[in-house]
Amino acid sequence: MTEPQTVLKVIVGSRLHNLFNENSDYDIRGIFLHPLIDIISPFRKPKNTQWIEGDEDNTAYELREFCKMATQGNPTILEILYSNQVKETSELGRELQDNRHKFLDTTRIFEAVKGYSHNQYNKMNLFEPDARTPKFAVAYCRAMFQAAELLRTGEITCEMMGEFRDFLMDVKYNFRKELIPILSEKFAELQVDLANAHQSNHGKFKPNIPWIEEFLIRAYKEK
Repeated sequence: MTEPQTVLKVIVGSRLHNLFNENSDYDIRGIFLHPLIDIISPFRKPKNTQWIEGDEDNTAYELREFCKMATQGNPTILEILYSNQVKETSELGRELQDNRHKFLDTTRIFEAVKGYSHNQYNKMNLFEPDARTPKFAVAYCRAMFQAAELLRTGEITCEMMGEFRDFLMDVKYNFRKELIPILSEKFAELQVDLANAHQSNHGKFKPNIPWIEEFLIRAYKEK
């Protein structure tokens, strides 16, 4: 099979969110495009995900699969569309990011981030904190904050700033048991804020499926 084409490659994770230190890894996420023959042939089974092991956490998604996941509100996927730290792009990649609002779905964003945050909460184990607890607690707070902003404005502030960033950095790199009740209060505050953002949105965002399908047709024809 022909080598897939890189559509977009961006930095995500702590380096994007301004929540890193000198020991932090680089998390890279991307989108790639298979040739049309690999997509339509019943004799080929192209992979929808690529994962490159090494010094970087480097994962990429095939364009068609990526578009589907983006409309489902997956916060990890939407982060690729909103990242402002671009390592590599193309005409298709720029068009994707310029039209990122066409993938938004109010209800699915709300449900997806609740699921993502619940998963982080289960992993953090506040009752018996371990070395992983700070990372998952920060991911919970950051995801809820960004989702509420996205529902209100259609945009995401990639870099955490001000007192909120200071709080998250303290949790991540100076975690102590005294922070647990403060975190619990912050979780409740963020949950209320997300619910209010969802209620005020009133289904404002719906994915533009005809545009996405037309975009995909052009992308594979040009490839």
